[in-house]
Formats: sequence, C-alpha cells, structure tokens
Amino acid sequence: MSSSKPTLPSWVRAADILALALLGLAFYIAIEGGFVAHVGDVRLSFRSAWRPVLWAAILIIARHWFVRQPTLVENVRRWWSELSAWVWSEARAAGPLPDDDQVLGRSGSGVAASSSGTSRWLLWAAAVIVLFAALTAFMTYPQIRSMDNSVAIYEGDALFSAWRLAWVAHELPRDPFNLFNANIFYPEKGALAFSDAMIVPALMAAPLLWAGVPQILTYNIIFLSGFALSGAGMFLLVRSLTGSTLAALVSGFIFAFLPYRYMHYAHLELQISQWMPLCLWALHRTMKNGRVRDGLLTGFFLALQCLSSWYYGIFLCTFMAPLGLALLIGESGARWKDAVRSLAAGAVLTAVLIIPMVIPYFAARKNVGERPEFEIRFYSAQPINYLAAHTQNVTFGRLTSRFAAQERELFMGIFVPLLALVGLWRPLSAARIAYAAGLLLAFDLSLGYNGGIYPFLHDYVLPYRGLRVPARMAMVVGLALAILAGYGAARLLKKAASPVARGVVFGVMMLLVWGEYRSIPLLKTVWTKPSPIYYALPTHTSNVLLELPLVQPDISIEPIFMYFSTFHWNKMVNGYSGFSPPSYQILHDDLEKFPDEVSLATLRKRGTTHVIVHGAFMREGEYLELVSRMNSCVDLQFVTEMPWHRGTTRLYRLRYDMPQPIAQDRAHPSTGVLATFPPRPASNY
Repeated sequence: MSSSKPTLPSWVRAADILALALLGLAFYIAIEGGFVAHVGDVRLSFRSAWRPVLWAAILIIARHWFVRQPTLVENVRRWWSELSAWVWSEARAAGPLPDDDQVLGRSGSGVAASSSGTSRWLLWAAAVIVLFAALTAFMTYPQIRSMDNSVAIYEGDALFSAWRLAWVAHELPRDPFNLFNANIFYPEKGALAFSDAMIVPALMAAPLLWAGVPQILTYNIIFLSGFALSGAGMFLLVRSLTGSTLAALVSGFIFAFLPYRYMHYAHLELQISQWMPLCLWALHRTMKNGRVRDGLLTGFFLALQCLSSWYYGIFLCTFMAPLGLALLIGESGARWKDAVRSLAAGAVLTAVLIIPMVIPYFAARKNVGERPEFEIRFYSAQPINYLAAHTQNVTFGRLTSRFAAQERELFMGIFVPLLALVGLWRPLSAARIAYAAGLLLAFDLSLGYNGGIYPFLHDYVLPYRGLRVPARMAMVVGLALAILAGYGAARLLKKAASPVARGVVFGVMMLLVWGEYRSIPLLKTVWTKPSPIYYALPTHTSNVLLELPLVQPDISIEPIFMYFSTFHWNKMVNGYSGFSPPSYQILHDDLEKFPDEVSLATLRKRGTTHVIVHGAFMREGEYLELVSRMNSCVDLQFVTEMPWHRGTTRLYRLRYDMPQPIAQDRAHPSTGVLATFPPRPASNY
C-alpha cells in the first residue's frame, strides 16, 4: 500500500502545513481578537483574520499550480488516516493489559460479565460498596463518632447544604412546581437556583428525611456516601479496563480519598463524584459494543453528575470530548457509526433530564448576573499549587503550606503520579492515550486564566460563565490520575511472580498511597435543635422573618438561620447562596440604621411580619443597644424573650396598623437594579 503513495517534494508538504497553520492562526484571531508578539526588537501585530486567510489562499493556489495531485484536502485526509493507523497499531500492541480487548461486557474479564449471572454481580457490588464504606469510616475518622451533630469546622457551607437537602425533601411532595422558589431572600423567586440545587443528592436524602432521620445525620450520610461510592465507581471502571481486582482497589482508594476532597470537606456537592467513573465505564462499553442501551447509560450517568454538581457535570462534559475522540480513533471503523449513534441517543437523554433543571438557572442569571472576571482569576490555579496539600494532610500539610492558596491546595501525591507514569509506559493503548490527553486538558483548565483554554471556554461556552473556581477541575485531574495509576498498578502486579508477591506489591502500593493521602478532618459540633423562640411564632398565618444580626460576609451566620428554618419553614428576607440577588445588598444598606423609617418601610415592602434578634451571635453591648432601640420603636411589638446558647433571643412583631409613609422603589447605586416587591395581602397583616 505504501508503494502507491505519491512521493511529494518536501516544499509541497511544508506549503500544506504552513497553509493549515495560517488558517489556524486566522481562526484564533477571529476568536480572540488578535495578539501582539515581540521577536527581539521587532513588534509583530496580528489583528486581522483576513490577512492570514489571504496568505493561505495565495499559498494554496501557488502550491496547486505547480503540484496539483494530491491536493491539500487529500493530504490532510492521508495524514489523519496515518495517525489513526498508528494509534490503532499501538492499541493492538497493548501488551498483557486487557484495556482494549477485554472491556467489561464484551470479553467476560470484568465483574459484570461473570458467568454466574446477575446475583453474583450484585454480591460483588455490595461487597465493594461495604469495603469502601469501611475505608471511608477509617479515612474520615473521627467523623463516624459524631454523625448526628458534627460537620466540617467551617460549618457555614455544610449547614447550607443541609438546608438544600431538607428544602427539596420538604417542597417536592407539596408543590414540585414551586421547588426553586425557596424560603430565603423573600420575596425573590427562584432562590434555589442561586447556587447548585444538588437535585440528585437531595433525592437520595429525601427518603431518610421523610422517615424522620435528623437533618445533620442525613447530611453526613449523603456526604460520606460521596467518598465510598466514588471509590466503588472507580473500582468498577478500572476493573473493567485492566481485569485486575487489586489494581482496581488501588485506583478506587486513590479517587475516594484524594487530598483535594479534604480541602472541600465542607462542600457536599464537591464530594458527589461517583457518577464520573460510572459514566466513563458506560462510555467504554458503548465504544466497544456500539449498543444503544450503553449509550443511554452513558447519558444517564452524565445527567446524574450534572444534577449532583454542576461544576463536575460541566467539567466531565469537557473532559469526555478529547477522551471520546481518542477512543473512537482507537476503534475499528466498523463500530464508529454504531458508537456515535448510541452516544447521540445518550446525549438526547442527558438533555431531556437536565433541561427542566436548567431553565430556573437562566431565569436566575438575569437577576444575579455572571461571575466577575477578577473573581475567576483569583480562583485560577497555578502549577505550583499542585505541590500544596491541605493543612489537614498529616504528612505534607505543613511542609507544603507555602505553595497553598485559597481553594488551590491541589496536591495529588508523589507516588500516585509516578504510578500513572508506569501506566503510560509503552506499549501504549488507545484508552491510555485518551486518558493522558484528558489529564492534560483537565490540568490546563484548572489553571483558569493562567492556562490556555479556559479563557476561550469562558467567552464562548455559556455554562462556564457561571463558574467561579476553575481550580475545582483538579477533581477531574485526580480522576484521570486514578485511572492511569490503575493501569500502572496492573502492570506492576502482572510482573509479580506469585500470589504472595502480588499481595506484597499491592500492600506496599496501598501503604504508600495512604501515607500520602492520610488526613484528619477538623470538625465542629452544631445544634441538633433550633432556638425555642421559633415555637413562639404564630402557626395559623404565613410568617416572613428578618433574623438579626445581618452581617457581611453572610456565610458566618446566615446558613445557621437557614438550617434553623428547616424546623419551621417560615419565609426569610435574609439568606445565603452562591449568588446573592441585588435586592439583598439593598436590604443590607437599608437596614444599616435599623429600626429607622427607611428600614421599616423596606421590611414592610418585603412583607416581613416578625424580627428575631439572636443575642448569642452579637457582642453584649451591641445586642443591648439594638434591643433598646427596638423597644422604643412603636412599629415593633415585643412578643417574647428566651434564653438560648449563652445569650437571649427576642421576638418582635412588625406592626402594620400604624400610619406609614409611602415607600418608593429605589435602585441600588452600584447595580442600578430596581427593588420592587409585591404588597403583602391585607389578610396576613
């Protein structure tokens, strides 16, 4: 076949490559608006996309004037075929690892293809989940000792997540069409969409809450399930790729207990990552078998990840683009059409499942806007951040603290990357090439504006405009590393001469990973019941509460008030979320001199019925001064006072029977957003 190829002069190949480079440059200029380069003292400015297009056209015409066959298009097609053939030949020379020839469900090497049928598969799955549940209890100790009353030491985000789980369980059976109109920031609509709604974790938690399991215990069960199920999901994926149970255990342990997870110990949605390896497992099945049911399973798991964590869902979609392409190149042409058709069916299923949940976010975007660029730049990682372990890491926390920054402690270990390099040692395979490409992409994206790809995605891919922390892509870096480390572990275990030797190699690998990843979570005890002041609220009317103190940053106290609302579900004018609506800043400004006329008029426009003052969260002098002003205000009627948590809590009713000046709508000076609120019905005054 090689003899039939025409021999091209080197200048023709160079001209074709240069023409393609010029077209690529034109595309880049059209997207980015151009750039300026300095070569020594020479300044080169590239601002117009038409110039490189014109140069490319002249070059192509001149080249074809002298050498017409093969054309540039034929050359590009031949180069692509040669690349595909090389990758395919490398895949076929994959050595003893069955990563291309024995994918789960095709060759029978995996657990799911066991000849003993479904019952044995379920037994395997249960055993693996129980094993990783036990490992989770060990690796997150002492969390297991206080499941009903302890969360991460920075409890604000944990209590915020407990509120999200409880709100979905509360509202779903009552009025599912009102699900996103949460009880915070009243009377704003769609407040649940101001942050990640975590629909799938909330659905997992709902049966527990409906059965009467306390909120904090339910939260911790779902929270720790993210560790255990992520490990089990990775076990299934790597077991199917390598055929090695021990290598799968190593990969599952790596993914389940990445140091990154302990940095985000207060963030529930950033622990729910089990759908990522399951989605990749289904993707491999689709590529090998081309079955529609596998494509639908891929789309289903992708939707579950999106509805568990929008960050991870968006990142996983991006990661799967080069991964899927590389896997397709490695497959025979006969299965291309079947795989693409099946994946298209899965994409349709993903869209059907997530679009109803996406609509509220578009409405919220009109209200709260997008993430400012300076904030995204702040949370863009630098390569040196991958040397920084979280302070909770026993071995490396103190040693690497100088490389750390907020949400950018991205240490992946020393032994684990080395194990991944062993997995990437030749002979290669299509799967390992794919995961290496995905790893590089994920690493670059985690650098945000310090990388090359993220600025383009932020400008032209809408979901990226709502993301604040590019460094969270480090979870996908850990995902790819865990898979490649599984290949490396399988290769090392394959070289062991006896079962005893394999056991020793496995034990050493697990000890090394444990030594690098061992962390001790810092916990804080929280309230299992709210202040008794809430039981003094009237139950026959719809109450709207203002809870004081009203502070900024609101993560310090507002999530506590929101958690307390899960015991009574009254509406609140204050709140906390990933975004805050402009009306909330107006509320802060108007209540600066509470209880003056401006603040009272603002509260009445929002339909506020009661004000609760928590002395436990205020300095004694500030509390006494505020209470004195409120006691002398005729618009506020004192209801009761109760001791609670090293202080007292007071309840006031906002009176609506007093003559009031007409309050005017005002635009916030910094945002220009007009704060307009519906009047409260007279029957509720």
